[in-house]
This record gives sequence, structure tokens and C-alpha cells, in this order.
Amino acid sequence: MKQNKSNAAMIAVICMVIIAAFTVAAVMFAKGRSTDDGEEFIGPLPDNLVGIWELPGDSHVLQSPRTADMTEDEALADENDFGVTMTYGTYSTNRIGSIDNPTYKLEENCGTKAMDEQGMQSDGIMEEFNDNASVTKIEIYNEDGSSLCDTVFVINDEYLVYFGTGNYVFCAVKLDAVG
Repeated sequence: MKQNKSNAAMIAVICMVIIAAFTVAAVMFAKGRSTDDGEEFIGPLPDNLVGIWELPGDSHVLQSPRTADMTEDEALADENDFGVTMTYGTYSTNRIGSIDNPTYKLEENCGTKAMDEQGMQSDGIMEEFNDNASVTKIEIYNEDGSSLCDTVFVINDEYLVYFGTGNYVFCAVKLDAVG
């Protein structure tokens, strides 16, 4: 009889350890995880990034594609009409279209290597900003997080660098709320 109680106690302890491990894994997944390059997390956007981003009046193309079906002026005109909307319920650009209920994956302080990996030439782009600029990479996924739809970068929490119309690279600023 004592052997059965020992076995039952051992099984209960093992079950508790398994439950604790799954709980820790679920919490880590919900909060994200830390990487060597910077902090990375999946979830809603921080409030300072939520909103409509548009090209400023003195905007220009930061980088042109290797081959283009349109001129820089045509691409700039298209982007001026559209911009980028990044909210909790919608992500939309002229190039991608609209994604309802997107999932965002952020990597803060990722450096310029992440831009280069996306096909942007960071050395030319970063000439527009100060030398110690902070770069945040934002990957936009569909609602269930199974498909990567777009990747954008936020510089110093105030400039959105992204591939826009014709795969030209643009820099937008967030519109201030009116009211």
C-alpha cells in the first residue's frame, strides 16, 4: 500500500512540473522573448506607434529599387495619397493593401543589420538620421500570425521607414491627433 502512495505522489509531482513548464512557456510566448540584438515581443503595438503615418511635405525617396516601372515622382505622388495605417485592428499601405486584425512582432534596438536583411541599404538610409539612432523592426503578420505580410522600421520612435509604391523606400511621420 505504501508503494502505491509513493507512486501516486511521484506522478502528482511530475504532473505539477509539466504544468508549471507549460505555464512558463505560455507566459514567455505571450510576453515575447529577449534576444542578443535587442528586445523582441509579439502583441499589440505600443501606443506611440499606433496611428496614421504620412509623408511630410518635404519628403523624398530614400532608396529606389533596382528596376522600376515608375519614376520616383510617380511613386512619391502615390504614397502622398495613401500613407501607412498601423492600428490594433488594421494595417494598410498602398503596396500591401489592408490587413485586418494584424499581429505585430517588434524587435527594439535591432540595429541597421535588420534593414539590410530586408533589402534596404541602411548606410544610405541612416544618413538621414543621427549617428546613434534607435531602430525598431516591426513585422506585420496576418490575424493568426501564420503569414508575414510586411516589415517596417521605426527610427527614434518618430520616423517610419518602409517599402512603398513600386518598392521605393519612404520615410513617414505619424500624424498628430487633432482635437
